[in-house]
Amino acid sequence: MNEKIHHGRNIKRFREMMGIKQESLAFELGPDWSQKKISLLEQKEEVEEELLRQVAEILKVPAEGLFVVN
Repeated sequence: MNEKIHHGRNIKRFREMMGIKQESLAFELGPDWSQKKISLLEQKEEVEEELLRQVAEILKVPAEGLFVVN
């Protein structure tokens, strides 16, 4: 069983479970971020570990949760 972890899909799933809009996540990540950039991030299969940790902190979930196979 060689399933890939899709980081972007995991980010989207947790963001939606927490009731956070893409615009809100973008705001929390800083001025370089926009709703469109979050949308693109959620489509990426692989996301840099540091960014995953930042997103996990904002969503108040363990970073390891973003590494699950879905």
